[in-house]
Amino acid sequence: MKRLKKLSILLFTALLVSCSFVTDDEGEHEKAVLPDIILENSTYTLGQSGESPVYIESTEMTFYSKDNRATVENISFISYDEEGNPSVEGSAGHAEINTETKTMNLSGNVRLRSSSGDMMIEAENLIFDSENNEIEADGDVSVSSEDGTFRGSGFRGDLREEAYSFQVITEGIFEL
Repeated sequence: MKRLKKLSILLFTALLVSCSFVTDDEGEHEKAVLPDIILENSTYTLGQSGESPVYIESTEMTFYSKDNRATVENISFISYDEEGNPSVEGSAGHAEINTETKTMNLSGNVRLRSSSGDMMIEAENLIFDSENNEIEADGDVSVSSEDGTFRGSGFRGDLREEAYSFQVITEGIFEL
């Protein structure tokens, strides 16, 4: 009986020693993504001098340099043409900016005005590629210009070439 008891204890101890716990992440821990800097009531220049930069004002800007990204709250922005006249200006409630490609993903009551053709574009979400002066909005969009007013979805535009298109136009008035 003593031998059986000792053998049971020995087997139980061997089982405990031979067990190991393995986690799925094999010791890796998710790293927190922390911003480099947070600016309040700030002004920022997106771009370099000599390349028509976009001047941005906001209530809060958060920069993540490793990701080439900035998040912006209550944004307003403007860029100028070669003569110093406003070429594009706009505003939105929120923006995600790729600081490398100079692309702004705008959301929340987006308004973008292009001085060419005196065009006003309104949408809930809009992507503005400031380097190439291209815009894109998949949802509902309203466009007003000296030529008329149009509503639709799937809007694409090249502000330099003044070429614009909708995938679907739901309403439109063209004035001659």
